[in-house]
Amino acid sequence: MRIHLQDVSGDCSNAIEEMKTGKHVILAKEGVPVALIQPLRPATQDEERAIQEMIDSGVLQPGRRSGAVREWKWKSKPARSSAA
Repeated sequence: MRIHLQDVSGDCSNAIEEMKTGKHVILAKEGVPVALIQPLRPATQDEERAIQEMIDSGVLQPGRRSGAVREWKWKSKPARSSAA
């Protein structure tokens, strides 16, 4: 499947459905391919074992919650008072 960048918002749902079936999506700008989006593959047993070893050794700490990751929002710093 190929999507032109100007049409991404309208075709995003279709692209996701295509990827669920294992297909790749190519993003193009002015007809020139600029990115390839592909479905995630499940981790292999070797990758799962490596992750577990990192957790066991304390190098990696798993998240406390499961589910979708929330969008990151920057916290603004309070303005400093000029009165001294």
